[in-house]
Amino acid sequence: MAKRLWLLWTVVIAGICSCEDILEEVDISNREVVLFAPLDSTVINSNAINFNWDGVKDATAYRFQLALPNFTETQQFVLDSIFQLDTLNQVATQLQLTLENGNYEWRVKALNSNFETPYSISAFVVAGEDNLDLLPPNRPQLVAPIDGTNQDNAIVNFSWTREDVPGTAERDSIYFYSDAELQNLVGKDLGANKTFSASFTAGIYFWFVTAFDTAGNESEDSEVFSFIIN
Repeated sequence: MAKRLWLLWTVVIAGICSCEDILEEVDISNREVVLFAPLDSTVINSNAINFNWDGVKDATAYRFQLALPNFTETQQFVLDSIFQLDTLNQVATQLQLTLENGNYEWRVKALNSNFETPYSISAFVVAGEDNLDLLPPNRPQLVAPIDGTNQDNAIVNFSWTREDVPGTAERDSIYFYSDAELQNLVGKDLGANKTFSASFTAGIYFWFVTAFDTAGNESEDSEVFSFIIN
Protein backbone atom coordinates (compact mmCIF):
# COMPACT_ATOMS: atom_id res chain seq x y z
CA MET A 1 0.00 0.00 0.00
CA ALA A 2 2.79 2.39 0.92
CA LYS A 3 4.59 1.60 -2.32
CA ARG A 4 1.41 2.30 -4.29
CA LEU A 5 0.96 5.71 -2.55
CA TRP A 6 4.60 6.60 -3.25
CA LEU A 7 4.13 5.84 -6.95
CA LEU A 8 0.94 7.93 -7.07
CA TRP A 9 2.70 10.87 -5.37
CA THR A 10 5.56 10.59 -7.86
CA VAL A 11 3.10 10.77 -10.77
CA VAL A 12 1.35 13.82 -9.27
CA ILE A 13 4.65 15.64 -8.71
CA ALA A 14 5.77 14.82 -12.24
CA GLY A 15 2.47 16.18 -13.59
CA ILE A 16 2.90 19.42 -11.66
CA CYS A 17 6.43 19.87 -12.94
CA SER A 18 5.41 19.24 -16.53
CA CYS A 19 2.59 21.81 -16.25
CA GLU A 20 5.05 24.38 -14.93
CA ASP A 21 7.36 23.60 -17.84
CA ILE A 22 4.51 24.18 -20.27
CA LEU A 23 3.57 27.51 -18.66
CA GLU A 24 7.14 28.79 -18.52
CA GLU A 25 7.60 31.66 -21.01
CA VAL A 26 10.46 31.43 -23.49
CA ASP A 27 13.02 34.26 -23.41
CA ILE A 28 12.91 35.90 -26.86
CA SER A 29 14.93 39.00 -25.94
CA ASN A 30 17.93 37.90 -28.03
CA ARG A 31 15.88 37.27 -31.18
CA GLU A 32 15.18 39.67 -34.04
CA VAL A 33 12.16 40.66 -36.09
CA VAL A 34 13.10 40.53 -39.78
CA LEU A 35 11.41 43.28 -41.80
CA PHE A 36 10.45 42.23 -45.33
CA ALA A 37 8.83 45.38 -46.74
CA PRO A 38 9.15 48.23 -47.12
CA LEU A 39 12.93 47.77 -46.90
CA ASP A 40 15.28 50.51 -45.73
CA SER A 41 15.70 53.45 -48.16
CA THR A 42 12.89 52.20 -50.44
CA VAL A 43 11.02 54.75 -52.58
CA ILE A 44 7.41 53.63 -53.15
CA ASN A 45 5.46 55.11 -56.07
CA SER A 46 2.10 54.35 -54.49
CA ASN A 47 0.19 55.63 -51.49
CA ALA A 48 -1.00 52.12 -50.57
CA ILE A 49 1.81 50.68 -48.46
CA ASN A 50 2.06 47.01 -47.51
CA PHE A 51 4.04 46.32 -44.34
CA ASN A 52 5.35 42.77 -43.84
CA TRP A 53 7.64 41.20 -41.27
CA ASP A 54 8.72 37.69 -40.31
CA GLY A 55 7.20 35.96 -37.31
CA VAL A 56 9.34 35.29 -34.24
CA LYS A 57 8.99 31.87 -32.63
CA ASP A 58 7.35 31.97 -29.16
CA ALA A 59 6.12 35.55 -29.67
CA THR A 60 2.48 36.20 -28.79
CA ALA A 61 2.28 39.82 -29.97
CA TYR A 62 4.01 42.46 -32.09
CA ARG A 63 4.22 46.19 -31.48
CA PHE A 64 4.11 48.23 -34.71
CA GLN A 65 5.04 51.91 -34.81
CA LEU A 66 5.13 54.36 -37.72
CA ALA A 67 6.54 57.89 -37.53
CA LEU A 68 6.80 60.90 -39.85
CA PRO A 69 9.58 61.56 -40.86
CA ASN A 70 11.48 59.37 -38.31
CA PHE A 71 11.67 58.43 -34.63
CA THR A 72 14.49 60.89 -33.90
CA GLU A 73 12.80 64.04 -35.18
CA THR A 74 9.18 62.94 -35.01
CA GLN A 75 6.63 65.35 -36.45
CA GLN A 76 3.78 62.86 -36.24
CA PHE A 77 3.29 59.44 -34.66
CA VAL A 78 1.15 58.00 -37.44
CA LEU A 79 0.43 54.67 -35.76
CA ASP A 80 1.28 52.82 -32.56
CA SER A 81 -0.50 49.47 -32.46
CA ILE A 82 -0.14 46.02 -30.88
CA PHE A 83 -1.07 42.89 -32.84
CA GLN A 84 -2.08 40.03 -30.53
CA LEU A 85 -3.12 36.39 -30.82
CA ASP A 86 -6.46 35.99 -32.59
CA THR A 87 -9.12 33.31 -32.13
CA LEU A 88 -7.09 30.96 -34.35
CA ASN A 89 -4.05 31.38 -32.08
CA GLN A 90 -2.21 33.35 -34.77
CA VAL A 91 -0.63 36.81 -34.77
CA ALA A 92 -0.76 39.07 -37.82
CA THR A 93 2.59 39.95 -39.39
CA GLN A 94 1.33 42.30 -42.08
CA LEU A 95 -0.58 45.55 -42.41
CA GLN A 96 -1.74 47.84 -45.22
CA LEU A 97 -1.98 51.61 -44.82
CA THR A 98 -2.70 54.49 -47.19
CA LEU A 99 -0.18 57.26 -46.56
CA GLU A 100 0.41 60.76 -47.88
CA ASN A 101 3.64 61.47 -49.70
CA GLY A 102 6.65 61.96 -47.45
CA ASN A 103 9.45 60.32 -45.49
CA TYR A 104 8.57 57.66 -42.94
CA GLU A 105 10.22 55.28 -40.50
CA TRP A 106 8.65 52.10 -39.14
CA ARG A 107 9.67 49.59 -36.53
CA VAL A 108 8.42 46.34 -35.04
CA LYS A 109 9.30 44.33 -31.95
CA ALA A 110 8.03 40.92 -30.80
CA LEU A 111 6.62 40.29 -27.33
CA ASN A 112 5.32 37.60 -25.04
CA SER A 113 4.11 37.96 -21.47
CA ASN A 114 7.60 38.28 -19.96
CA PHE A 115 10.06 39.18 -22.73
CA GLU A 116 10.43 41.33 -25.82
CA THR A 117 12.90 41.71 -28.67
CA PRO A 118 14.63 44.96 -29.64
CA TYR A 119 12.92 47.03 -32.33
CA SER A 120 13.80 46.33 -35.97
CA ILE A 121 13.63 49.58 -37.91
CA SER A 122 13.41 50.69 -41.55
CA ALA A 123 12.94 54.01 -43.39
CA PHE A 124 11.13 54.61 -46.68
CA VAL A 125 9.74 57.35 -48.90
CA VAL A 126 6.19 57.55 -50.27
CA ALA A 127 6.10 59.23 -53.69
CA GLY A 128 2.59 58.49 -54.91
CA GLU A 129 -0.29 60.74 -55.94
CA ASP A 130 0.35 64.43 -55.22
CA ASN A 131 -3.31 65.28 -54.60
CA LEU A 132 -4.18 62.26 -52.47
CA ASP A 133 -7.31 62.85 -50.37
CA LEU A 134 -7.07 61.30 -46.90
CA LEU A 135 -9.38 63.77 -45.11
CA PRO A 136 -12.81 62.31 -44.22
CA PRO A 137 -16.01 64.31 -44.70
CA ASN A 138 -17.46 66.17 -41.74
CA ARG A 139 -20.03 64.47 -39.54
CA PRO A 140 -23.61 65.10 -40.74
CA GLN A 141 -25.95 66.98 -38.38
CA LEU A 142 -29.60 65.87 -38.57
CA VAL A 143 -32.23 68.59 -38.96
CA ALA A 144 -35.62 67.08 -39.86
CA PRO A 145 -37.72 65.34 -38.89
CA ILE A 146 -36.77 66.25 -35.33
CA ASP A 147 -36.06 63.38 -32.98
CA GLY A 148 -39.26 61.67 -31.75
CA THR A 149 -41.53 63.14 -34.43
CA ASN A 150 -45.00 61.56 -34.60
CA GLN A 151 -46.96 62.06 -37.84
CA ASP A 152 -49.91 60.71 -39.80
CA ASN A 153 -48.47 61.42 -43.24
CA ALA A 154 -46.63 58.37 -44.61
CA ILE A 155 -44.24 60.54 -46.64
CA VAL A 156 -41.28 61.76 -44.60
CA ASN A 157 -38.95 64.56 -45.73
CA PHE A 158 -35.44 64.29 -44.30
CA SER A 159 -32.76 66.96 -44.18
CA TRP A 160 -29.35 67.45 -42.56
CA THR A 161 -26.39 69.78 -42.71
CA ARG A 162 -22.71 69.14 -43.30
CA GLU A 163 -19.94 71.49 -44.43
CA ASP A 164 -18.10 70.00 -47.39
CA VAL A 165 -14.36 69.37 -47.08
CA PRO A 166 -12.11 70.45 -49.98
CA GLY A 167 -11.01 67.43 -51.98
CA THR A 168 -12.85 64.67 -53.81
CA ALA A 169 -16.63 64.67 -54.29
CA GLU A 170 -18.72 63.78 -51.24
CA ARG A 171 -22.07 62.02 -50.90
CA ASP A 172 -24.43 61.11 -48.05
CA SER A 173 -25.96 57.71 -47.29
CA ILE A 174 -29.11 57.57 -45.17
CA TYR A 175 -30.02 54.42 -43.20
CA PHE A 176 -33.36 53.31 -41.70
CA TYR A 177 -33.90 50.71 -38.97
CA SER A 178 -36.96 49.40 -37.18
CA ASP A 179 -35.20 48.94 -33.81
CA ALA A 180 -33.18 51.18 -31.50
CA GLU A 181 -30.31 48.67 -31.48
CA LEU A 182 -29.93 49.18 -35.26
CA GLN A 183 -30.04 45.48 -36.01
CA ASN A 184 -32.99 45.35 -38.44
CA LEU A 185 -32.15 47.42 -41.52
CA VAL A 186 -35.31 48.58 -43.28
CA GLY A 187 -33.55 50.40 -46.10
CA LYS A 188 -30.74 52.73 -47.16
CA ASP A 189 -30.33 55.23 -49.96
CA LEU A 190 -28.30 58.21 -51.17
CA GLY A 191 -29.32 61.73 -50.26
CA ALA A 192 -29.39 64.57 -52.77
CA ASN A 193 -28.22 68.02 -51.63
CA LYS A 194 -28.47 66.79 -48.04
CA THR A 195 -32.14 65.88 -48.36
CA PHE A 196 -34.18 62.73 -48.93
CA SER A 197 -37.88 61.77 -49.09
CA ALA A 198 -39.54 58.38 -48.73
CA SER A 199 -42.85 56.75 -47.81
CA PHE A 200 -43.15 54.50 -44.74
CA THR A 201 -45.79 52.14 -43.35
CA ALA A 202 -47.07 52.58 -39.81
CA GLY A 203 -44.47 51.97 -37.11
CA ILE A 204 -41.43 53.42 -35.37
CA TYR A 205 -38.18 54.03 -37.28
CA PHE A 206 -34.64 55.04 -36.45
CA TRP A 207 -32.39 56.85 -38.93
CA PHE A 208 -28.92 58.31 -39.31
CA VAL A 209 -26.64 59.64 -42.07
CA THR A 210 -23.02 58.89 -42.95
CA ALA A 211 -20.94 60.83 -45.48
CA PHE A 212 -18.42 59.32 -47.92
CA ASP A 213 -16.10 60.70 -50.57
CA THR A 214 -14.87 59.18 -53.82
CA ALA A 215 -11.40 58.65 -52.31
CA GLY A 216 -12.92 56.14 -49.90
CA ASN A 217 -12.94 58.27 -46.76
CA GLU A 218 -15.92 57.98 -44.40
CA SER A 219 -17.30 60.39 -41.81
CA GLU A 220 -18.51 59.56 -38.33
CA ASP A 221 -22.13 58.47 -38.22
CA SER A 222 -24.56 61.22 -37.34
CA GLU A 223 -26.71 61.02 -34.25
CA VAL A 224 -29.60 58.56 -34.44
CA PHE A 225 -33.09 60.14 -34.61
CA SER A 226 -36.44 58.36 -34.43
CA PHE A 227 -39.88 59.06 -35.89
CA ILE A 228 -43.29 57.37 -35.72
CA ILE A 229 -45.79 56.88 -38.53
CA ASN A 230 -49.33 56.46 -37.15
